Amino acid sequence: MSQPYWFSTILRASGVALLAFVVAGCDVTPVPQTARGKVLINGQARGGIEVTFWDAMNHESMLVSTTTSDDGTFLVQNIPLGGMKECVVTFSKPALKNGQDLPVDMKASEGNTVELVPKDLRDPNQSTVRATLPTNEFQYDITTTK
Repeated sequence: MSQPYWFSTILRASGVALLAFVVAGCDVTPVPQTARGKVLINGQARGGIEVTFWDAMNHESMLVSTTTSDDGTFLVQNIPLGGMKECVVTFSKPALKNGQDLPVDMKASEGNTVELVPKDLRDPNQSTVRATLPTNEFQYDITTTK
C-alpha cells in the first residue's frame, strides 16, 4: 500500500530539514585558548625573551610565539587550538655582547650581538622543554653563562 503523495513529500522535507540541522550542529569552531607564564634568565626577569610553542608531533609546526614583558611574564590569548596540545618550547634572547638588552632600533642580525639562550633551547628539534597548551602556569628559568 502506497502512501499519499503529500505524506511522502512531508516525510522527505522533514528528513532534509533534520539532516541540515544535524550538519549545522557539527560545525564546531575551536574554543580560543590561552598561554600564560613566566620565563627567567639565571633567576632574573628579562623582557624581550621570545617564547615559541611548537607542535610536539611536528617540530616544523609553530603554534604560537610571543615575547616576555619586563617582568618576564607573557600572555597569549585567542589561540585556536581546538583542545589540548603537547608542545616543545624554544626561547631566544639576543643581546649586546656585554649582556645588555638591544637598543630598540637595533636588529639582532646587526653586528656586536650575542644570543643569551643556549643553542639547544633555541631549536625545536633539540629542546627538552615541554608544555601542554592551554596553560596558565608555564614557568622556566634559562641558565646561561653569558
